[in-house]
Amino acid sequence: MDKKTVDKKKTKPQTEIALTIGEQALILRSDGTVFLPATGQLLVADLHLGKDASFRAAGIPVPPGINEATLSMLRRSVEELATEETAIHEILILGDLIHNRDSFSNELIEQFAAWQKACKIKVHLVLGNHDRHASSFPTSWQLTISKTVSIGNLYLCHEAVEGRVESEGMIQVGGHWHPVTSVGRGADSMRVPCFVIDPWQITLPAFGPFKGGMKQSRKPKRRLFPIAQSMIWQA
Repeated sequence: MDKKTVDKKKTKPQTEIALTIGEQALILRSDGTVFLPATGQLLVADLHLGKDASFRAAGIPVPPGINEATLSMLRRSVEELATEETAIHEILILGDLIHNRDSFSNELIEQFAAWQKACKIKVHLVLGNHDRHASSFPTSWQLTISKTVSIGNLYLCHEAVEGRVESEGMIQVGGHWHPVTSVGRGADSMRVPCFVIDPWQITLPAFGPFKGGMKQSRKPKRRLFPIAQSMIWQA
């Protein structure tokens, strides 16, 4: 990874943090998305639509309305960037758009189609491990589907694998791990979603209000960007 990135000192909480990796400008956003201003593309990972229905089918009580909340959050992300300065034109979902093959209820199919019609934006899905359980996606969702996507020196995937493209000078960008980190001390500490930036990869937090998380260890050359109360900072 190019050393020309955000200052290594801790940052103050803010809504966005700009990075430069090689020649690629990135904006980490406090909603858990990444915006590529040069290409007008928004990266997001791990929506797991339909997870609530799967949990209820397994006898685990979870409240309704989670899919609507997730899609409403994503619509707000698009609307915040829909200006002449940013000119967003595509969302790239880095895997796990849905939770499993049973997620495709009639209600969810209609909800996503209505969301896309309202947002008027192209949606490109990079297949995740949960998405692969589905034999196909509804045609009304109008998805472009790929296994991986390359944009400049960014290699977009679902799960980054060390050694996959490092020799080519590429940085892997994915999700899968639902990264979280602890902030605060002792009894006042809490776990929050975070971006993880390693020398060879960037991992996005899971998007939406209903998700677990895997705690990320602190390592040399690793930087964590926690998200809490609609703000982001470098820990």
